[in-house]
Amino acid sequence: MKFDVIIVGAGPAGAYTAYNLAQAGLDVLILEKEGLPRYKACGGGLTLKIKSLLSDFDLTGIIEDKINQVVFTYDLEQPVKLSFQKPVVFMAMRDELDNFLVEEAKKVGATVMANHEVENVIMFEDEVRVKTEAELFTAKIIIGADGVTSLVADKLNLAKDLEYAVAYEKELKVASDRLVEQRGKINLDYGVVAKGYGWVFPKEDCLSVGVGSYQTGVSLKESLKKYLSGENLIGNEKIKAKGHLLPVGGAKRRLNNHTGLLVGDAAGLVDPLSGEGIFYALKSGKIASQVVIDKLTEGTSLNNYTQLINQEMIPELKKSKLLSKFFFIAPEKIHKLTRKREWLLKELVKTVYGAKSYKELYKTFMSEIPFLDAIINQ
Repeated sequence: MKFDVIIVGAGPAGAYTAYNLAQAGLDVLILEKEGLPRYKACGGGLTLKIKSLLSDFDLTGIIEDKINQVVFTYDLEQPVKLSFQKPVVFMAMRDELDNFLVEEAKKVGATVMANHEVENVIMFEDEVRVKTEAELFTAKIIIGADGVTSLVADKLNLAKDLEYAVAYEKELKVASDRLVEQRGKINLDYGVVAKGYGWVFPKEDCLSVGVGSYQTGVSLKESLKKYLSGENLIGNEKIKAKGHLLPVGGAKRRLNNHTGLLVGDAAGLVDPLSGEGIFYALKSGKIASQVVIDKLTEGTSLNNYTQLINQEMIPELKKSKLLSKFFFIAPEKIHKLTRKREWLLKELVKTVYGAKSYKELYKTFMSEIPFLDAIINQ
């Protein structure tokens, strides 16, 4: 079977790229190794900048909560409660978000084949061949949206030097009064796990609770157990539990060759400070789709993709990576200072949801906290 573009992976990056390409009239195939919908370990926070990017769609049906309060703690103590007049984050389950975007892509003409795991990718001068267990597909271009352990990245010999954080999350069934208490509020803790943070995110009928860390050798299961205890969540029924890698961004990498490119986690585009991957998956998908459309209609180069990612996304992720050092290397000092200057944490939240840039936030923190230079150089 022949297509203009084959996309491997049906997460936000792959589905949104397919939507944009199919809407432009291209013949697009998504290959997904699992059945759809499928569970993904993810906090499921949809920031305002995501809502803006997805303005074509009505997301009402997949929104499970609207967040207008953020509570920061250090090692489960010294809470700083920030309230916002309007919601800054919207909660969704990843299986529902991903499936929603896949269905939108299908509506505009994309072909989707679930339970089709890609076994091999063979590149030629003017086409790429993609082999699953049962079938062989050909296309002019392949897009790797197959996550942090991307087969496409391996076959295209791209993004082999990714840096990772590791996260471990549980979905918990909790009593209705705890759900009510958590409604409209997320908890973030720096200090409960070395070089990382913990979170509690409310969903419609459960809580997503997890920890993530850059520290090698740390026991995330033990850290999560400590966090659950501190949040009075020990003993609740576990719905799901899963660990996953977070390929953090901030370094310039080659993300394409003459027949393909990488988007989202496969390209190493996760926010080093917040751990957010959905926005960067969607944005890289939007950039990729335009580059591919230009390539197939005007004969331009796929090299434009790497250039645009490096121009439009990497500088912000680089600043986020520098800021992450403040919070992960000296969380107690940072929390002590930001308790006295809560407006700094508000600026952080504004940056994560898209009202400010990381460049602006970095400049603000550097001017307000004199010892940060020393932390960066550690």
